[in-house]
Amino acid sequence: MNKDRGTIKWTSLMLPEHIQRLRAWENKLHHMPPKEKADWELEELHKTIQQAYQLKMPITFTLYKQDTWQTITGIITAIDLNKQHLLLETDTIVKAISFTAIQAAECDD
Repeated sequence: MNKDRGTIKWTSLMLPEHIQRLRAWENKLHHMPPKEKADWELEELHKTIQQAYQLKMPITFTLYKQDTWQTITGIITAIDLNKQHLLLETDTIVKAISFTAIQAAECDD
């Protein structure tokens, strides 16, 4: 006798249409474009980046690039205002990140 303690196997009860809609909804959430930032949000982002750069602290960026969201952590090695990007050194590579791709930044203490 199968003892599953009365739990119902929900996947067997879902219709293919439900699964299809759930997957579409999840994809839509992951591909939502970012909202426009207010001036105070841009100022906070700038302060966080400057603090991490000056103190050589690890920082985690949330990036929106090519309709996808990405999170990357590293140490800022250089900021180039002319080219509008910064260099982030991760564990494996040094990556150039455009200012326009940055949506959020958080210092890791």
